[in-house]
Amino acid sequence: MADQSNITAHAEVPVKSGLAGLTPTSAIDVSGKLILLTWTAFLIAAILLHRLAWKPLLRALDKREHDIRTALDEAAAAHQQAENAAGESRKIVAEAMDRARAMTDEARLAAERSAARIEQETQEKSRRLIEDANAEISAAQNRAIEDLRREAATLAIQLSERMLTEQLTPEQRRAYEQRMAGKLQS
Repeated sequence: MADQSNITAHAEVPVKSGLAGLTPTSAIDVSGKLILLTWTAFLIAAILLHRLAWKPLLRALDKREHDIRTALDEAAAAHQQAENAAGESRKIVAEAMDRARAMTDEARLAAERSAARIEQETQEKSRRLIEDANAEISAAQNRAIEDLRREAATLAIQLSERMLTEQLTPEQRRAYEQRMAGKLQS
C-alpha cells in the first residue's frame, strides 16, 4: 500500500461582513455560534417541513391507504356478490333443468297414456263393428235362408202340382202337399 500521510489543507474564504460577527478564520473552522445557527435553521426548516409538507403528505398517504383499503373491501364484497350470484344462477339453471326434465317426463307419460287409451278405444270400436257386422251377416243369412226355403217350397209345390195334377187324385194331392209343407217347416 501506498504511504498514507496526513494531508492538511488550508483555504481562506473571504467572508462578507453581515453575519453579525460570525467570521470564521478558515473553511473548516467551526464556531459555537455557527453550530447553534445551523441547528436553529435545521429545526425551523424541519418544523416548517413537518407542518407544511409532512403533515399534508402523511394525510394524503393515509387517505390513499384508506381509499385503497375501501376499494379492496368493496372489490372483495363485489367478488363475493358475484360468486353468490353465480351460485344462485347455477341453482336456478339446475332447478329449471329439473323442471324441464319433469315436464318432459310428464308429457311423455301423458302421451303414452293417451296412445294406450286411443288404442283401447280403437280396439273396442273395431270389436263392436265386427260384432255388428257379424250380427248383420247372421240376420241377412237367416233372412236369405228363410227366403230360399220359401222360394224352394214354392217351387217344390209348383213342381209337385204339375206332376201330381196329371197323375194323382185330389186326396192323394192334399196328403202329399201336407207332407211337403211339414218337411219344409222343419
